[in-house]
Amino acid sequence: MGVLACDRKGCENIMCDYYSHDFGYICYECKSELEQKGACDITDFMDSKKVAYEDQYWGKFVDSVFTRR
Repeated sequence: MGVLACDRKGCENIMCDYYSHDFGYICYECKSELEQKGACDITDFMDSKKVAYEDQYWGKFVDSVFTRR
């Protein structure tokens, strides 16, 4: 079994579940971002560099609001 790396520029996710004959593999995170973006050029999206979300304050805040049960 091979690695199914996301074909979006700058994305390092592997074992992607989604594939397009035109655009290659895409991970769940990138696919979700694409869906939230709304109508756009998919080629431009795949060529746009994925930026790691590093706002740890926001992540800690969300964790404090939504606690695990």
